[in-house]
Amino acid sequence: MTILNKKIVLSLMGVDGSGKTTLAKELNKILIKSRYLHLKPYILFKDKRTIIKNPHSNKKSSFIFSLTRLLSWLISYKIFFFKNKSFNFFIFDRYAHDILIDPLRYKHNLPNILTKFLLSLFPAPNLWIFLNPSLKIILSRKNELPIYELRRQIKKYKIFFSKSKNVLRLNTNIEKKKLIKKIEKKNNNLLKKNKKKKT
Repeated sequence: MTILNKKIVLSLMGVDGSGKTTLAKELNKILIKSRYLHLKPYILFKDKRTIIKNPHSNKKSSFIFSLTRLLSWLISYKIFFFKNKSFNFFIFDRYAHDILIDPLRYKHNLPNILTKFLLSLFPAPNLWIFLNPSLKIILSRKNELPIYELRRQIKKYKIFFSKSKNVLRLNTNIEKKKLIKKIEKKNNNLLKKNKKKKT
C-alpha cells in the first residue's frame, strides 16, 4: 500500500453499532483541517447513498461489475488524496478494505486473492481504529444483522487486524471522552513520527 506521509489518514472500522460514525464525526470537530468521509470519496459520481436498513438484502453483482466498482473506488481514492492537499487529517468511517469483511454489503463478487491485490494498491491509513464493543452494546444500538453474522464479522475483523500494522483497538463500552483521548494520544504520536521523517 502507498503510505501518505504528509497527511494523517484515520480509518474507523467495526460492525454496525460499534460507534464508528459517532467517533468519526467527533474527531472531525476536534482535529484542525480535517475532513470526514464515509467509506470512500465521491469523485467520478455524486454521492446518492441512502441509509441501508437491510445491508444483506441484495444479491452480489457480476464479476465485471464488481471489478469495475472496485477500480472506480481506487481511482476515486487516488484523485481525492491528490486534490485535497489543504487538509491535515482524513477521517474515514469505514474504508475500502471493509469489502473483505462483508462483501455482500457491497454486492462484491471477486475472488479474495484478486480483491486483496487491488486493495494493496489503495493508499493505506496511517492508523486503523478497530472498534470492538460487547455484542450486547452492538445489539442495543443497531439490530440490522443476525447475531451469527455479527459474530462472523467480528471474527473477520480480528483476523484482519492481527495481520495489519498501526492498529488501535478500542472497546467502545467505555465513555466517548476516554475513547477520544486514546485516539488523540495515538494521533499525536503519528504527528511526531511524521515531523521526524521531514527533518
